Amino acid sequence: MTAYVLVAGAWHGSWAWERIVPVLASAGVRTVTPDLSADPDAGLDDHVAEVVAALDTLNDAFDDRSHGGASDGLHGGASDGLHGAASDGTRGAAPGGQRGAVSDRTHGAALNRQEGAAGGGSPDVVLVGHSYAGLVVRQAAALRPAAVRHVVLVDGWAGPDGAALFALAPDGFEAAVRRSAGGRPLIPPPPPETFGVTDPHDAAWLRERLRPHPLRTFSDATTLTPAVDRIPGTAILCRPATYPFERFAKEVGYRTVAIDGPHDVMLTRPEPLARLLLDVPGH
Repeated sequence: MTAYVLVAGAWHGSWAWERIVPVLASAGVRTVTPDLSADPDAGLDDHVAEVVAALDTLNDAFDDRSHGGASDGLHGGASDGLHGAASDGTRGAAPGGQRGAVSDRTHGAALNRQEGAAGGGSPDVVLVGHSYAGLVVRQAAALRPAAVRHVVLVDGWAGPDGAALFALAPDGFEAAVRRSAGGRPLIPPPPPETFGVTDPHDAAWLRERLRPHPLRTFSDATTLTPAVDRIPGTAILCRPATYPFERFAKEVGYRTVAIDGPHDVMLTRPEPLARLLLDVPGH
């Protein structure tokens, strides 16, 4: 079984993938779309724990199914019962602090599992991180290297062990973000045009769903192990480029694939992006 765990970036929720999920479902793959916490005190490690919990839940459900257990939500269409609470295509982003259904697991329990505990017969997992979530999924993959077949960054931030988003960002980025936050622990969402979404209908749809993002996640350093470098990686780069995502990808050794579209390409060009994602397991 091939499963895609799709993690949206800052200010977004699991709803960001709702145009992609049906395309992947039609190709016969499952999807999991965990929400990342919007709690004011959340840090990078909290978001990593939520993704690790999603990986563990996916593997547990698959193990139950393969051993003849009760229905696990993995039969039938993609993302049945395992995606975040806000990602069913009818609701917007979860309120601040509300996590998706997959990521309600206790953080400590998720992180204290034995590294690489994917178990025999586990699903083939492609772990996808958009933008800020590139940092999140690489750290999650380092904690569960046997559970992840491939890491994909969609215009994703990435760096070596100890890197933080603020440290990777161009000059002036941190100061601008902190000014926007105004001394508060949450960064208000920028306008849709910041993500390249200019169509009036799409911009209105996005504006009503974007939510504040925890500031600390941008200053927290990643904790990586060499295990993450042994997992194949692909960086899907949106054109025209916004930040130096191509440089990040090359520095961590990922192959690169270009796609014409804005930073929020999963909203504006879901089918071309889905085709690139479906091509990933072959590499």
